[in-house]
Amino acid sequence: MTTTDRIEWSDALATGVDEIDEQHRILVNILAEAEALHAGEGSGAQFEQIFRDLLAYAIYHFETEEALMARHGYGRSDPAAAEAHLAQHRDFSARVAQLRADVRRDDRASREALVRFLRGWLIHHILSTDKALGRFILAAENNPAAYAG
Repeated sequence: MTTTDRIEWSDALATGVDEIDEQHRILVNILAEAEALHAGEGSGAQFEQIFRDLLAYAIYHFETEEALMARHGYGRSDPAAAEAHLAQHRDFSARVAQLRADVRRDDRASREALVRFLRGWLIHHILSTDKALGRFILAAENNPAAYAG
């Protein structure tokens, strides 16, 4: 993995919802630490700690998004999108659990696979699913009567 491969926060990842964007910045920064550690041949124990931090924060972040979805009536307004969003969160957790078993063997290839999965999933999820949620939340906040349940 080269330096140009490392993830960085950019305005292209912004959803416009401050709470979500701040949490995304933290997730991107933790992932960037994992990428740097992986590229620098860090120990398995160091990588495991960053990975635990990233996973714990991702779960916290998912809870935040899901609370915002409920508060703004996303499931009532767009049930298919809300269900797909929740399914992506659950699928992420299941996939990470699978990859974690491999990483615990302190195998460099397994760490590489985990970093690539996390990066790809996070960027795709933010740019597609979370951007759509952000547009919905901003519209609901700007016109509460139209989104009242």
